[in-house]
Amino acid sequence: MGPLLGDVRYGLRMLAKRPGFTAVAVLSLALGIGANTAIFSLIDAVLLKTLPVQNPQQLVLLDWASHGWPNHTMHSLSGNMDQDKSGRLTSTSFSYPGYEQIRARNQAFSSVMALAGNESELNVGYNGEPGRAQGQLVSGTFFPTLGVQPVLGRALTPDDDRIGASPAAVISYGYWERRFGRDPAILGRTIAVNSVPFSIVGVSPPEFYGVQPGRAVEVWLPLHTQPQVEPRWSPEEEAGTGPKKPAAASLFEARDNWWVLIMGRMKPGVSEQQVRAELDVILQQSMAPDVKPATKAETIPHLGVESGSKGLDYLRGEFSKPLFILMTVVGLVLLIACANVANLLLARAASRQKEIAVRLAVGAGRRRLLRQLLTESVLLAGLGGVVGLVLAYWGTDLLVALMASGRQTITLSVTPDPRVLGFTAAVSVLTGILFGLSPALRSTRVDLTPALKESAGTLPRVTQGKRRLRLDLGKTLVVTQVALSLLLLVGAGLFVRTLTNLESVNIGFDRRNLLLFGINPTEDGYKGERLADFYRELTRRLEGLPGVRSATMSLITPINAGASINGVSIQGYTPKPGEKDDQLETYFNSVGPRFFETMGIPLLLGRGIGTGDTDTAPKVAVVNEKFFRQYLEGENPLGRRFGFGDKKRSGDIEIVGVAADAKYDSLRKEVPPTAYVPALQDPRSLGGMNFEVRTAGDPMELVSAVRRVARDMDPNLALYRVQSEVEQINQAVFQERLFARLTSFFGLLAALLACVGVYGIMAFAATQRTREIGIRMALGASRREILQMVLRESLLLVAVGIAMGIFMALGASRSISTLLFGLQPTDPLTIAAATLLMIAAAGLAGYLPARRASYVDPMVALRYE
Repeated sequence: MGPLLGDVRYGLRMLAKRPGFTAVAVLSLALGIGANTAIFSLIDAVLLKTLPVQNPQQLVLLDWASHGWPNHTMHSLSGNMDQDKSGRLTSTSFSYPGYEQIRARNQAFSSVMALAGNESELNVGYNGEPGRAQGQLVSGTFFPTLGVQPVLGRALTPDDDRIGASPAAVISYGYWERRFGRDPAILGRTIAVNSVPFSIVGVSPPEFYGVQPGRAVEVWLPLHTQPQVEPRWSPEEEAGTGPKKPAAASLFEARDNWWVLIMGRMKPGVSEQQVRAELDVILQQSMAPDVKPATKAETIPHLGVESGSKGLDYLRGEFSKPLFILMTVVGLVLLIACANVANLLLARAASRQKEIAVRLAVGAGRRRLLRQLLTESVLLAGLGGVVGLVLAYWGTDLLVALMASGRQTITLSVTPDPRVLGFTAAVSVLTGILFGLSPALRSTRVDLTPALKESAGTLPRVTQGKRRLRLDLGKTLVVTQVALSLLLLVGAGLFVRTLTNLESVNIGFDRRNLLLFGINPTEDGYKGERLADFYRELTRRLEGLPGVRSATMSLITPINAGASINGVSIQGYTPKPGEKDDQLETYFNSVGPRFFETMGIPLLLGRGIGTGDTDTAPKVAVVNEKFFRQYLEGENPLGRRFGFGDKKRSGDIEIVGVAADAKYDSLRKEVPPTAYVPALQDPRSLGGMNFEVRTAGDPMELVSAVRRVARDMDPNLALYRVQSEVEQINQAVFQERLFARLTSFFGLLAALLACVGVYGIMAFAATQRTREIGIRMALGASRREILQMVLRESLLLVAVGIAMGIFMALGASRSISTLLFGLQPTDPLTIAAATLLMIAAAGLAGYLPARRASYVDPMVALRYE
């Protein structure tokens, strides 16, 4: 350790002697290492961290897969459903009777728990003040299975999760802090959750957020309180326009309603393969009464097992690819920074040739000098890593804020942990070796006699071959920098143009001066005609506010990532070739009176939805242009009849109008066939609704007045998702905006570093050629000719780098094609713009040393050596 500490002390003295060089090198590395650390911190929080529970590696999450919808065993599903590459449907939702079978008969788990697959934003009142909170219905074994102990009070138990038990709730530490000011006397206090009184029995630990990373649960309720808290989930409360199926008494008895997620803790020595084999038998036996002889075998679900150590993977599925792309981008930025520092070290090595020669002459071994030089490089990288860690600490908070600017609130713990610190340390050491090894090797490969003859303070006179070799390495690094920078600029350009295309797409309605909010009176016991009257009165009061032009409501607000799709039967419709009549489907939306006027959607034929379209009036609908073109083209649509579901209902609804196409759930998707039906025509199907308020000025200025109107009607109800339509659309493109901003920043940073590299290598080359330039000027060369000679060399380097960068961009950009919109990954305009920007920036960087070289005084240059 003695020689190593000596190398460190000597290296620090050498770095302190050149503060300018040290500052530039440390800052370059800090930007690269800090960017990598910031993105890795997000990858760690989203993809790598395990749940903050006891022995998370023992947890498994159950799922199932089938080829096709399991009609005979499943009537409805709540939660998630995906389709894998083989075409199989996969989900983590099960029926409650299936959960009971697995809990009672399994031999592989020491404990099993269930939670509702639906997310719940609950209306939580306290001391007469309404509020909203993210809630989760869980079984009484939830906390014991996870091994989570509350910091205050107790956890939910199986005794709490039974019919007739006193309603108990556990709240999160963050909610306790935010809503109750960390009141230690909170235990036993009553909160009204969707108008149902619950007693607070515990507060969870501050690090525990639930089982879904990024989505912090604030209130946990027993699963068996579902009929009181969320009656809309119950089979008898299901809303729909199709034929009703005889409902089970409750979700807890319905074998065909799959709505709970199941996690278990494996016993010691049990493998996931054993769990899968045992539980699939139990699942098949639980479904056996519902499987008919005609059921296709491939549609019968089979149980699967996945690790539950990291919780549910919704956030991982959404952000895994974007984060890996960003990690690649910042990795390239770090490579460019390393090339920059390597060039600086090559230039610095020239001024240390005499020092190296003297040390070799007095007996120092080449390996010893290599260790010393590498120690200096690692010290530089270490300093860059420390500064980069500080930058990453600030940058990570900014990245989380950008990620949370979408539709869903995202809560992540990104404080540096041992894994992040280890990553930063490893990157710093590897970076130091990467940029320091080659300059160190070249510095110690010196011809002693010429080097020792150099006078102090002048440049070394090495052999021409070695000078050429050293310059070739520097030029190669510059070419690489230019190529990688152009690659990043092209990627940034593609993402910026994608964002521009999405923001300028024709959405079919007027997004300006439109206030949105949601309200759910069913959480306070409203239903049927009483609920319809509440909505009518709320609409009337909103339209009476000063500054409000009109108000309406809808089940789904446009561009909100929500959709309702149903099969449709059209009276007199003749299927097209290759089309089956039962394959027709349409998107639909339940809307209030004056919906089209309020949204600014033009009516092309007929009329819109009016106040007279109630439950006593004939059923009507307004369809969009796409519906008309796809199903009714060439015919008069007014008066045509259709129905949701099978042909028996094909005459239920009369088309009374045709509206212009408007985007439905996504800016990226084409406008689908859409039918708008009056929300007040079926009061039994009414639930929570979204309101749209057209204002004369800034819609956010009316928020307090709108809240006051709602509070006057029912003080127990809280508004949610209060925002403008512009804000909602901005949230719809938050990922594209995140990519555009970050890739633009890193692309411009890479271009700046590349320009510094061009400037550095050309300044170094011009300095080494000072005597040559003086001779040329003494023999009659003009300043313009000297300028052209030096500039030509720098532009040649830039041209080679750009050629390589274009080739790399054409290949690499295809990997992000699914993230683009309205352009191809090989878009020539984007590539041309990035190329021109790179040429201009690098050309300027090469022009500055060329101009300085052209102003060399020939007499001074001839006396240079």
